[in-house]
Amino acid sequence: MPLRVLMLTLCLLIQACERQPLVSCSEVLETSDLQHFQLRGRGLAFDTKNQIEWYQCSGGQRYNNTNNTCTGEAMILTWTDSVAAIDEINEKSQNSWRLPSLSELSSLKVDGCVNPSVNPNVFPGILVENYWAKDKSPHPGFRCGMYTYSGATSCRLFDNLERPFLMVRDVE
Repeated sequence: MPLRVLMLTLCLLIQACERQPLVSCSEVLETSDLQHFQLRGRGLAFDTKNQIEWYQCSGGQRYNNTNNTCTGEAMILTWTDSVAAIDEINEKSQNSWRLPSLSELSSLKVDGCVNPSVNPNVFPGILVENYWAKDKSPHPGFRCGMYTYSGATSCRLFDNLERPFLMVRDVE
């Protein structure tokens, strides 16, 4: 029996040693690596995979073309207030922004990196937080979103807690 325990322990140790540690996307990606995005200027990134356009900063922030940064504070709002804020932005700017779907949001995940797991060359001001998705959870009082540290998605985010959001729009 002790030999069996020793063998199991050695197997587990060897597997753990072979695992690659996850690192930040800024350490994994070259600064020119945009993956499936085309930058269009003024803070707009075209997603060739989903055929949608993303605003590169969190809601409430402004994009700075000069140095590819997001300035200002991201709005941290409940799900309902996030939708209302986007409606107000649309009314003032004559645009048609919306919250991304859970699948659109999860398509931002870059395999093999964390903290954040989203490409910083495309989303330079992304926070390491749970971001809202437009999808409704099957559970009352919850909504869906993605945790940008790891790219994990969940539909068990309390809808009355405050979180940041990203904006997308369909390309016409």
